[in-house]
Amino acid sequence: MTAALPVPRNTSSLLVLQDGRTVVELGDTTHASYVASMRKSLLSILFGIQVDAGTVSLDTTLDELGVDDVGGLLPVERTSWLRDLLTSRSGVYHPPSSPGSDEDAFPARGTKAPGQYFVYNNWDFNAAGAIFEKASGLAVFDAFEKHLAGPLGFDDYVPTRQQMLGDDQKSAFRAYHFFLSARDLAKIGLLMAAGGQWQGRQHVPQEWVRESVATHVRRADMAPATGFGTCDYGYLWWLPRESGPQWEGAFLAAGNYGQFLLVLPAIGSVIVHRRVVSDSFAIARNTRTATASTAGPAPVTHSEFMDLARALVAGPLAR
Repeated sequence: MTAALPVPRNTSSLLVLQDGRTVVELGDTTHASYVASMRKSLLSILFGIQVDAGTVSLDTTLDELGVDDVGGLLPVERTSWLRDLLTSRSGVYHPPSSPGSDEDAFPARGTKAPGQYFVYNNWDFNAAGAIFEKASGLAVFDAFEKHLAGPLGFDDYVPTRQQMLGDDQKSAFRAYHFFLSARDLAKIGLLMAAGGQWQGRQHVPQEWVRESVATHVRRADMAPATGFGTCDYGYLWWLPRESGPQWEGAFLAAGNYGQFLLVLPAIGSVIVHRRVVSDSFAIARNTRTATASTAGPAPVTHSEFMDLARALVAGPLAR
């Protein structure tokens, strides 16, 4: 069955589950490695717990939250809501501390009102992490261990490998980088597919799960040079818009080089795809110490992954 699948040649591991049962497993699914921008979807889950607890509101402005950065934010930037950061529409085009944004597509600062324009922006995501830590009283990684890795029984989670990375001279807000295995990420997918439940207990508010993977930004409303294929955007989750009932309600966490977690609630399925990135390269890239001679891994693109996902839905996951 797997021989007929269009598995990209740069794939490191693949894990496909349906109704909790392993359908496809390739490569070492126990190996924990850099998840890149998948981290943002993980933060979304943690935010739901804090919103439900009342420690933070999405309708609070950066000014009310006391958020500022190197060189200062503009008055219009301070009016951005937390909700705008979770949808990458803050209108704050301050340089982010870490790479991975569509910085070439950034408008000039102060030219876009908050909430009106989507461009993929690590400043938003990193500042959201700092806001989460202030609201929860927990470091992102401590909250992740408390609310997710511990309760879900992660097998390969090493707290000391998780790192805050970035260039403090560019921005005060570092990126919260995770190093996780495919099988542990699959548990996140199963949790979300079950509406936030795990073994009969509600770990993430069901309403937040629904709201976070609902469409908040349509692909047509994104900057032309940003986004993934035909995906819409929720609260830090990509939303594939594919035809067929199997894709109803699908959502995706995606990271550079080929990190993907696709959840297909309509058919009870989770697809985890990994492309291993060395810790040394991930750290060099995110502290901006990587040079032109620092070799990164050959990537698996979003297009390649989606071709694989469509084949899986039409084949091993067909109902």
